[in-house]
Amino acid sequence: MIVIAAKMIGKPERRADILRLVATVAQPSRAEAGCIAYNFYEKQPPASEFLFFEEWADQAALDLHLKTPYFQEFMKQIPELIQGPPKIRVYEVAKSRDL
Repeated sequence: MIVIAAKMIGKPERRADILRLVATVAQPSRAEAGCIAYNFYEKQPPASEFLFFEEWADQAALDLHLKTPYFQEFMKQIPELIQGPPKIRVYEVAKSRDL
């Protein structure tokens, strides 16, 4: 399993644009065959900090996701809405379990 944790700081005046853009990518991403989980969080109280937390079945599933037209469009638009580059961590998980 591949886990992605991506944190970004939005430009405060562009919050509504960020939320609209995320709506265009979240639902179709969740419908992808290799997507286990695709979640988006905003720090509370709203502070222009956002986190994507994604789980993919394997690297092949993630690679397909990165090539989708909606993700490509997201990547084209997001830089103008955030402050600096996002901080993205990729974790390769051999196994997981519920507590």
